[in-house]
Amino acid sequence: MSDILQSLNFKVANASEEYKTRRKIQMVRFLASAAVTIFASRFAYKATITRQYVPTLFQGNHSPPLSYNFTTDAAVAVGTGTLLCGSVTSMLVFGSFWCMDVSNIKEFGWKMKSIMGGDIKEKELSEMPMDEESALIQDSINDMLEGRYDFDDEGDSSGSQK
Repeated sequence: MSDILQSLNFKVANASEEYKTRRKIQMVRFLASAAVTIFASRFAYKATITRQYVPTLFQGNHSPPLSYNFTTDAAVAVGTGTLLCGSVTSMLVFGSFWCMDVSNIKEFGWKMKSIMGGDIKEKELSEMPMDEESALIQDSINDMLEGRYDFDDEGDSSGSQK
């Protein structure tokens, strides 16, 4: 397989096995969620068709029959709607993760930050000079983390005045 990819001049041929495995896992997750979406939509279609009221020749079509249960119909509608929403959302998330080559939420955050230019802005912000108050607060927090505390001006560590 790698020989065919190299002969066609694909960059994936030179990729590591770990990268290829990661991409396969991303593809399988997307295809599995797409299959679940197809089955969920088919289930929703069947549930809708079976619950449809079709009157016979001499029945009125303006009111449902007396044996109709609105609670069951509402429960089925909420269940199928939730199933469809969850499956489509998972397909969308796994598909975008596969396209962006992302494996977890943390990587997604880094990727979105780099796409939107946040990493450049963060670098510019870190290179800006710090004002005196911010430097004082930062130094105070660093001193506390390192175990150095500021006491009275007289140097008394007990806190009592002389």
